[in-house]
Amino acid sequence: MILYTPMQLELVLEGFDQNKYPCYRELDYKGVKVMVEDIGNGKRKVVKLLSTNPYDFLRPELSPGTILS
Repeated sequence: MILYTPMQLELVLEGFDQNKYPCYRELDYKGVKVMVEDIGNGKRKVVKLLSTNPYDFLRPELSPGTILS
């Protein structure tokens, strides 16, 4: 991507390095690989289902946004 701007590069990128990105990791939950985000207090939120089995996508406890304890 190319950004054409008359502004100085320091002004365009100001605060760019201070962004916090969520920490994702893979987890094996009941025999199914899922990508989760730690939300604190030992709880994790499902971000993505990494399974190749189509029936796993029909399980409501594995849908994205579900909180796992």
